[in-house]
Amino acid sequence: MTLRYALRSLKRTPGFTVMVILSLFLGLASVGAMFAVVHGVLLAPLPYGEPDRLVSVGLQTSEQLGIPQPPALYFTYQQSAQTLGDLALYRTGSSNVWSEGVDDVAESVVATWVTASMMPLLQVAPILGRSFSAEEQLRSGPDAVILSESEWRHRYHAAPDIIGRTLTVNSVRRQIVGVMPARFSFPTADTRIWLPVKFSDSSSVGDFSFSAVARLAPGASAEQAQRELATLLPRMAENYPTLDSGQSTAAWLIDLKPSPMVVPLLDKVTQPIARTLWMLAAAAGLVLLVAWANATNLMLIRADGRQQELGIRAALGAGRLRMASHFLGESLILGTIAGLLAVIASYAAVRALVAFGPADVPRLAELGLGLPTIAFIALATLVGVLICAALPSIRLGGGVLSSQLQDGGRGTSTGKARQRLRAAITVLQIALALMVSVGSALLLRTAHQLAQVHPGFDSNEVITIRTQLPYARYDEAAGLVFYSQLVERVRQLPMVRSAALAKQVPLGSGWILDRAFVIEGERRSLPLNVVDDGYFATMKIPLLAGKDFGRPALEPSEDIILSQTAAATLFGDASGSAAVGKRMTLAPSGPSYTVIGVVGDVRDRDLTQKPTALVYRPPVVASDASLEAGAPRNMALIVRAGGPFDTVVPAIRQILREMDPSVPVFAVETLRETLRASTARLTLMLTLMTSAAIVVLLLGAIGLYGVMAYMVALRTREFGVRLTLGADPRQVAWWVARQGMVLTLGGVLMGFLLYAVAAPVLRAYLYGVTATDPTALLAATLTLLGTAALASWLPARRAGRVDPVEALRAE
Repeated sequence: MTLRYALRSLKRTPGFTVMVILSLFLGLASVGAMFAVVHGVLLAPLPYGEPDRLVSVGLQTSEQLGIPQPPALYFTYQQSAQTLGDLALYRTGSSNVWSEGVDDVAESVVATWVTASMMPLLQVAPILGRSFSAEEQLRSGPDAVILSESEWRHRYHAAPDIIGRTLTVNSVRRQIVGVMPARFSFPTADTRIWLPVKFSDSSSVGDFSFSAVARLAPGASAEQAQRELATLLPRMAENYPTLDSGQSTAAWLIDLKPSPMVVPLLDKVTQPIARTLWMLAAAAGLVLLVAWANATNLMLIRADGRQQELGIRAALGAGRLRMASHFLGESLILGTIAGLLAVIASYAAVRALVAFGPADVPRLAELGLGLPTIAFIALATLVGVLICAALPSIRLGGGVLSSQLQDGGRGTSTGKARQRLRAAITVLQIALALMVSVGSALLLRTAHQLAQVHPGFDSNEVITIRTQLPYARYDEAAGLVFYSQLVERVRQLPMVRSAALAKQVPLGSGWILDRAFVIEGERRSLPLNVVDDGYFATMKIPLLAGKDFGRPALEPSEDIILSQTAAATLFGDASGSAAVGKRMTLAPSGPSYTVIGVVGDVRDRDLTQKPTALVYRPPVVASDASLEAGAPRNMALIVRAGGPFDTVVPAIRQILREMDPSVPVFAVETLRETLRASTARLTLMLTLMTSAAIVVLLLGAIGLYGVMAYMVALRTREFGVRLTLGADPRQVAWWVARQGMVLTLGGVLMGFLLYAVAAPVLRAYLYGVTATDPTALLAATLTLLGTAALASWLPARRAGRVDPVEALRAE
């Protein structure tokens, strides 16, 4: 009965009903979608067995976190660690796969090499077949491969007899021994196949390309494990005195001073995005607070407008609880509708994020609108319903309602108290709106500053194409010949202005490994990139001093080129002239190189970071493969096009097919896309913060408008009297508008006080601006004042146009 009466009552005031539902919907949808993301990425357990006992085991130095580790360290820990129940190594790369009778050409896929202990450690069983055996981990053991469920369905159409078939991976025929379930996305969701790491007595234990994951022993903690591994680390030098030929393990430990780093695996996975998501969750929480405040204010206004009705019902014997149940019924109907709409909107928002969100957001593919999110939206809806019903019900009582009945609902102390409550809620709305608006303005300024940053190269009309040669068929010399012929043929295409090769593209995925050099008796660690003679011209990186590389050759080369920062850091000369001719030796006893040139700096890792000191080497056959890296067999082809990309790329694919059909093309993207991807997280954060700012500004304007409109309606008789006695309509309108601006200025003052508390958190996301940037603060304040002025002007204009006769007749 109460709900039916409440529903009829709401139907009589459609404007009020729509505004309350809209307010609650915007707040609930914002916080619901954000909770789904935070829960799915940061809070939900990893999809492995006993995930709380899984830890990431790595190395760190005073300058770098999470550096790769060698198998020697894995064997040392495995032999002696008591706090670790089990340990596994892994590394991720790309592989060329080809299935006879299925594929016409080879395809490059993301592959992860794992030790045989990985799947049992994670406690995830294949849906078909088995995990790797210890025998398959031996260098002389059988060659095996495990497929992801997506690869099984994509390549073999979910054939149930897949186990035992062969798949050619990097020109090696491997037997398919298992298929992992869809929920198994280790270490990333784009992994398509898993391969066993091969060990033997003759294999190098100093391959610094691995990461490790472990399961803690029962009762052990990550902190205890880290302390124990710190005591075991020196044993690596005892067990394995030499990591590579000529490289001393003890010297490496002394020089780098690494220390173990043991963190929960969930923290390791989510670390790159956690801080950003928590900030966005806080912004969504502010939106919900503003929505609750706005809906409550509208309910208070509606309650004040019904004082006579409530007084009559009280006089006829209706009890306080019965009248309060009416407010609860209305709030329940409004909240339920808003909550249901919010669930639908949250689902759509999460699916859009999965489809279009940054690819580097961890666990993105796992996101969905599960029961925890629906329960959270329901809880937030219930809280909003109770707030909206409670405040209008507080003043219910026989004495209060009878006085309202006698006075006609105007001018009592109770009415003034309600006005003060509504004004306070409005001030809070405006304060929260200012906080979010300032954050959005600062991120806009950051995006503008980043847009002005020159990356050190010209990204216009450049496309990058990655390829990988099968190691089984291409040694260093054959790989160098292949890539030299490839780039020469591409340069001859009529729509190509220039072309080059590089191991790593600036701001691209992947990592340039550091190499230790001895320079004038001092040992320094510097990142080294392998590029050919056309790289600097194609990328339009200026040559500051010396000369460029010559044509690739099969003979070893002593030539290297430094970046400007490297020249300034190592030889104290930013112009580069002092660096040319200097000698650098690969530590500890490797070959020596001669600096032949110095080029301009590039932002190779992040636009927000200063350029790093880089060393460039040409792709040549190593003089001693045990001491230095030779010509890579996975290179990026960089092409500056003079025609449409959709014409250039097919022509390059055709060249590759003619040279070797087993070498696939993958990771085709323009350099401008690479630049945009490097700021994808900032773009996501900016988009969501701007959306939140728009929502809270809209809600704040609705709240201010509602308060001012009700005040005008409440004092219509007074304005009519004033106008009858000769008051200027503009003066009446100005008086009303001034009341609105007083509330706005109060909200602005409170907003700045709240922002002062939150500013330190925001500083970590800014670049090129401070948290007190005057342009951003002024822009946010003026936007808020303009919005508030419009919300106040509409009721003020109505007050100035009151017809005195009609106002007095209505009384």
